[in-house]
Amino acid sequence: MDIKKAKHSFRDAKGKLYVDCSECRRGGNGMAADRCSAGWKVKRGKKGGCFLGELTVGLEVP
Repeated sequence: MDIKKAKHSFRDAKGKLYVDCSECRRGGNGMAADRCSAGWKVKRGKKGGCFLGELTVGLEVP
């Protein structure tokens, strides 16, 4: 499987991972059975995110 760079997720100044809802495992494009109450319908980038999310399989943030 190819690992791609996440377009909208990033690491902040302290090194914490901010996961955009569109790239989150529990977001609109994710495949988790238990969806996030804030991002379950977000499919486009820059519409929300959090520091608790997990990137979908195949994405990474350098």
